[in-house]
Amino acid sequence: MNWFGELIQREITKNDSVLDLGCGIMQATTNVIEYRKTRNPFKDLRVIKCKSLLGCDMWRSYLDVAKKYFPVVQISMNELDRFVDESFDVVICLDVLEHLELQEALNAIENMKRIARKKLIIYTPSNFKTNEEHVENVWNLGENRFQEHKCFLEHKLLEKLGFSISFPNPDKNTLGIFNKQKLEKGIVNGIP
Repeated sequence: MNWFGELIQREITKNDSVLDLGCGIMQATTNVIEYRKTRNPFKDLRVIKCKSLLGCDMWRSYLDVAKKYFPVVQISMNELDRFVDESFDVVICLDVLEHLELQEALNAIENMKRIARKKLIIYTPSNFKTNEEHVENVWNLGENRFQEHKCFLEHKLLEKLGFSISFPNPDKNTLGIFNKQKLEKGIVNGIP
């Protein structure tokens, strides 16, 4: 697993059911890129340790890769109302929200809070850039117009929405964790 997957693993237990929204080819929570390059049967595919993992994305080319290794479903971020309240222990949404218009991103966050039983983990850039250079031929799977960045979620806004924020190395982007269990105990951002 890469550094990103290891970072996310700290927030997930082996008993958690996980919903990965905007999963792409599952590159954030596995070593699938390295695994596909080597095609070495002795090199294990490493995945975050959890009870179950469901990947969701709207881009068919990504899902065609991911479905070889994981259960996946095609769904857009505007269809999250299809999920039942508290149907997954942990919802992760990594490098996705910046690809939506701001109001769509805020609506998605509210839906993800509803879907998560324990916590919601998001990861998003800590400053705005258009990402135009990554629209063409992403992961060698052709042009993906959904790769362009459309909004910026400032860490102060995420804190107001109840997220604990950090800026982990090596890229120092924004890691937001919304912990429902702490919220229920009256602890917000580490303060009772």
